[in-house]
Amino acid sequence: MDLMPLEEALSYLLKEIKPLPPERVFIKDALGRVLAEDVASDTDKPLFDNSAMDGFAVIYKDIEGASEEHPAVLRIIGEASAGGETPPEVTRGKAVKIFTGAPIPEGADTVVPVEFTEVKDDTLLVKKSLKQGANIRRRGEDLKEGETVLKKGHLIRGYEVGMLAFLNRTTVLVHRKPKVAVLSTGDELLEVGESQTRPSQIRSSNHHMIYSLVQSAGADPVQLGIAPDDPQELLELLRTCKDYDIFITTGGVSMGEKDYIQFLVREVGVDVKFHRLRIKPAKPVLFGTYGEHKLFFGLPGNPVSCAIAFDLFILPSIRGMLGLKNIFRTKLRARLVKPFKRKDSYRREFARATVRYEGGEFLCEPHPKLQSHMLSSVVESNAYMIVMEGVNELPEGAEVDVILIGDIP
Repeated sequence: MDLMPLEEALSYLLKEIKPLPPERVFIKDALGRVLAEDVASDTDKPLFDNSAMDGFAVIYKDIEGASEEHPAVLRIIGEASAGGETPPEVTRGKAVKIFTGAPIPEGADTVVPVEFTEVKDDTLLVKKSLKQGANIRRRGEDLKEGETVLKKGHLIRGYEVGMLAFLNRTTVLVHRKPKVAVLSTGDELLEVGESQTRPSQIRSSNHHMIYSLVQSAGADPVQLGIAPDDPQELLELLRTCKDYDIFITTGGVSMGEKDYIQFLVREVGVDVKFHRLRIKPAKPVLFGTYGEHKLFFGLPGNPVSCAIAFDLFILPSIRGMLGLKNIFRTKLRARLVKPFKRKDSYRREFARATVRYEGGEFLCEPHPKLQSHMLSSVVESNAYMIVMEGVNELPEGAEVDVILIGDIP
């Protein structure tokens, strides 16, 4: 059986994945994008010495040795607030009431939190001695002007959007999102809501699933819907591949008489790199390139095969085009909680499973449904358990590699 090993297929794929050209966007549109530039601090952060507490700005020598029994007695001469006017200078025996974020008055070198004080008119009693410099945020202690804060290739989350605003950046350079076409093929397929007229018709889920997975990966999907097994109509649709960075079809890549996609892609200029892999499910997956690093994926028609092919090949492609460095799903080691057996060990299998963290380790329980048409096995799982070639069974307690596709309970 002439099937390509997974590692060889991935080597072909990785050679073709390139970050897309950059574009400048407003920071309100930057969420989920990947930086195409380094971002440096515009000023020292903080820009001035300021208070970390509500309290009183004092001179350390005035409160040295203060206690409940022997409080330091100071006179309050004013106050300092964030965004307010310049506070008065602090001299010996004096104190300035200060609020969090307010600049430290000239002469003061320590801030006493309000809970360690008592106020009587304009007299301040300090009932605890602190270290000199306590509760003062120093200029530049967070960031220095010109210091690189965010590096090229960094994924922008909500935290990074906040940082960009903190750095006074209205726009940022990010990699363009890939535009991805999604097309399902097959005379037997029915769209959601469409009436069934023949017993052999089935409801199409693949193009909706792949569309959503593409969208959740950060790309811009385009829904091309369902096409019949008509070579001319398929050819016309495939010719539009030039308009997309990635073109995905489902169905038409196996060995059936009407599996036209595997032949038609060559007519539109796709250079096929691999077709039929030594994996289970998703054996018939097809991959090729066209144009300048544009990618074509022909996925099998079975829903689980589609899902696994997406996670193994299309997700890393999208993430690489977005400019991310870590493009694969998280893999970790887990311990089997029950034995696993299979008849055919020729292919590497990605068995749906549930992984949980318990007793200081990750535990893995394979899903009982392993057929490639049973989409419920993916919905009810949060991982793929990897069963290597040549392995027919795994005993309870064996350590296995798992690929996470969901949250761990």
